[in-house]
Amino acid sequence: MTELKIDQVARTFPARQGHAPTRALEPIDLNVRNNDFVTILGPSGCGKSTLLRIVAGLDRPTSGRAILDGQEVTGPGADRGMVFQSYTLFPWLTVRENIAFGLRERRISEADRSKIADGFIQRVGLSGFENHWPKQLSGGMQQRTAIARALANDPKILLLDEPFGALDNQTRVLMQEMLLGIWEREQKTVLFVTHDIEEAIFLGSRVIVMSARPGRIKAEIAVDLPHPRSYKIKTTPEFVSLKERLVEEIRAEALKVAVHA
Repeated sequence: MTELKIDQVARTFPARQGHAPTRALEPIDLNVRNNDFVTILGPSGCGKSTLLRIVAGLDRPTSGRAILDGQEVTGPGADRGMVFQSYTLFPWLTVRENIAFGLRERRISEADRSKIADGFIQRVGLSGFENHWPKQLSGGMQQRTAIARALANDPKILLLDEPFGALDNQTRVLMQEMLLGIWEREQKTVLFVTHDIEEAIFLGSRVIVMSARPGRIKAEIAVDLPHPRSYKIKTTPEFVSLKERLVEEIRAEALKVAVHA
């Protein structure tokens, strides 16, 4: 039973020449339960990605702790799968080799690596592209590969930092449906950072709204929409009502950013 506990996590970046220290995060408490899909929403610069990087072990909090299944996070680990907004595939490896990379590092046998990689290739809709190089893929296909690579290691929790932010709208919607379909089948615990309100509602079981910098949790909103979900749910009164509420929450924080810009 995977559980993530964020306990009074705060982050201040040291002063640079001519500048005061930057308070990115106020002390934050958050529990992410087993099989939860939590989306983190907030204005630009509110510390969403900083919080995710701390959970990933790519950054250290100034104070507080991130605890995964009772163990404090002190660095990166195979128990957390990370997907970034930018395309992070190895250009010298094929789709299959990229997906199997973590398995190879863990000394999984070649036969098992191929079996696992081929299974995820099918699940993310990349059959027929197994032997393509990243430069031969569209942005959406590259992100499908990155998600498959993260899932292939069977992490306890999947961490995604605006993974669809650079995609065109049509591809973005398809990727949202693909990711949600995988989560509905596999019930993987997910922490997903986005600035897109519709995306946060469509994917999440809970939406965490963060304030303008220094970031803190301003609101936590349950998304009680049925599964399986399709894009049609975005036109329902329940979805529209949640969107209206979140638009007001985010607008208030964005105005604070504009005033202090």
